[in-house]
Formats: sequence, structure tokens, C-alpha cells
Amino acid sequence: MESDLAREVAQLRREEYEKIWMLLGMFMESEEPLTIIVVVWGKPGTGKTTVARKLMEDAKYAWKNLEQIYLDPGTAGHGGLFSLLQNACGLRGYSGLEIFSLLRNKFLIVVDNVEAFSSADKHVSRVLRISEVFPRRSFFILLIFRSDSNPLDITMIPPPVYMIHFKPYTFHEIRIMLKDFLNKHEGFSVDEQALNMISRIAGFKGDARLAIEILKASLNISEDKHVDEKHVFKVLKKLADNPLGYVNANLNDIHEKMILEIVSEGTPTIRFKKLFEKYRSLAKENGVKPLGYTQLWKKVRMLKNKMLLDFKVASFSSGRTGIIWGSDLNWVTKL
Repeated sequence: MESDLAREVAQLRREEYEKIWMLLGMFMESEEPLTIIVVVWGKPGTGKTTVARKLMEDAKYAWKNLEQIYLDPGTAGHGGLFSLLQNACGLRGYSGLEIFSLLRNKFLIVVDNVEAFSSADKHVSRVLRISEVFPRRSFFILLIFRSDSNPLDITMIPPPVYMIHFKPYTFHEIRIMLKDFLNKHEGFSVDEQALNMISRIAGFKGDARLAIEILKASLNISEDKHVDEKHVFKVLKKLADNPLGYVNANLNDIHEKMILEIVSEGTPTIRFKKLFEKYRSLAKENGVKPLGYTQLWKKVRMLKNKMLLDFKVASFSSGRTGIIWGSDLNWVTKL
């Protein structure tokens, strides 16, 4: 079942939801083979993934002949296009030709956090070319970018393509979500001043997810199920002491989490070679198969794209090397 927060966010993003739902309805009504691509972008915490999940849930009940695939860096794995279709259709072990002959339904494919896929990853390009592989089948492709600027040159994508921007939540919208969250969790209460403080903090980025996390953390440390400003201050101090803690908790990729953990420790900067050594040691401790040198560098570039760290390539007597440092995440302490 969809979470309470998901319903609240989707309700506040009704216009964006209805635009995509209308396009999906047009797609399902088409009797001819059709591929529609919808590009969604906006800052983290603006409701993109929640709306996509609600669309998938609603579509499941609206159309029985619509297969669904959800793809993000954490679930993509190493399989190719056919393995995705095999899993979606329950046709594991079938060849591409057999899948082609058995496919009868239309497909909804959601690719989340697109920019986190490396340039070497073929998943996204395969999805965009899926109509070339299956020219007599229909695909509705929803691409989600965690960026506040137009992420793609639509002239590089085969039409029809639709672009939808999710704006940051306003102070008022975030406050409504906090109120709704409390109404659905009886027995808790929060001072109006505390609600205003949380809304202002999260409103700095327009991030509803951050607002809910601060509220939950404040409720957890209150002994009498009542939150006032002092509880919120304690949570904010914890965030200020470890601003990567919140970010890390919302990352899907274990390798990115380890990189940020290393970068957040010790000196302000670290050479990539040293980062690689510490990363391999940390991966071993956590029972994770480590990436190679080049693969790890690609993860660093992804984190830069997410504005979670930065780097430069510098020249030394020993040769050129990457210097990496964490981004300024202390915005969480600004009132």
C-alpha cells in the first residue's frame, strides 16, 4: 500500500500527476504501436518519485494489459534489456526472439535518478532504443532526473517527448504536509513555532522529504510525544554535526555511501588514490565487492553531478591526481 506521505505529496502535485496520467491514457487508447517519452526533472524532495509510484499503482488497477518496469541505479543490476523484460513478464530463460513473439501487452517503464547511471551504463540508452528492438510494441517511458535545470537536449530523443518540471515545494505546501502527517499519527503534537521552524529549514531547498525526516527525528527524541523548538534545535544540531547523515540515508548506492563516509572524515580534502585505498578497506569490512579504479572515479563524478562533493585534477611531481572534497551541506543549519 502507498504510504501516507506518498498520498500527501501526490495530492500537492496533482497538476503534474494529471499531466502524466493524461498522456498515459492517450498512450493506452492508441491502437497503433506507439512510444511516448516523458522527461521529469526537479530538485530532490519535490515529489517526482512519489508521483511516479502513484502512477504505477493507479495504472495497475486501471489497465490489466500494461506491464511495468521500475529501474534505478540500486535495482538495475547487470542484466541487459532482455533480462528486464524477462523479469517483468515472468519469462526468465526465454530468448529475445521468444519474448518478441510472446509480448502482447503495452509497457510502462520508469527510469528513476537517471543522472546517477554512468555514461558507460547501457540501461538508459537501451530503454530509449527499445522501440527499435520491438517496432510493433508500445512503450511509455518516464525518465526522472534529480536536477533543477533542463537535463536533456530533446532533439537527441525520438519524438514524441514531453517535458515536465517539478518546482520546489513552498513553505506553505511543506507546512500542509507536516500537518497532514501529524493528523495521521494520533497521540503526537507539535508547537506551531516548531512547525514553522521545520518548514523554513526544508523550504530553503523546497525539500518535503527533509521536512518529514526532521519532524520524525524530533518526535523520536520527545519523551511526552510533544515537540517544541528545543527538540527541533537538537535535531538540527545533529544534522549540522553530520550533514552527510541525512544525505547518506537517502542514497541507494552502497559505493556512493562509502565514498561520502570517507570524504566526510578527517581532512577537508583527499587524494583519489588515498580515497581508493580507504574505499577498498571499507568495502572489505562491509562484505561488499569493491569497484575498480576507473569505476570508482565514475562514482565520484556521479556524486559531483548530485552536488554532494567536488573535485579537481591537479599536477604534482608524482603526476596528475584527483583532489576530492565534500560539498557545503551546512545549508541545513540556516534559518
